[in-house]
Amino acid sequence: RIDRLDVAYTRFISSSKQLSVVETILPISSLAGAGGSGGGGRVDYEFLPSAEEILSEIVPAAFRAKLFKCFLDAIVSEQIARMVAMKGATENADEMAGSLKQQYNRARQAGITSELAEIIGGAAALG
Repeated sequence: RIDRLDVAYTRFISSSKQLSVVETILPISSLAGAGGSGGGGRVDYEFLPSAEEILSEIVPAAFRAKLFKCFLDAIVSEQIARMVAMKGATENADEMAGSLKQQYNRARQAGITSELAEIIGGAAALG
């Protein structure tokens, strides 16, 4: 038996924003006080099947739905965080590859220029 159940998870807001939250799953507080509309007297309704049987089906279903929503938010937040991290890593790798390619091309051009200078210097010495 438990008196209270809190779930800590990451709530998905947008692709750039996720919040860490702690949400109370049990007791289900959103059902408490839902019947009072501030009107005058109390109205009794007749339920078929009985109200207890209906609640015995609805409350566990509501609990499972809230818990499933927490799991889905956490999974979506994790996947979005991975996607953002991979996008950043890809951009950094592309930038690094461009920088290395530029350095390689400069070194190759310097080698070609020095070889041309040696050939021209050798031809001038012969002539």
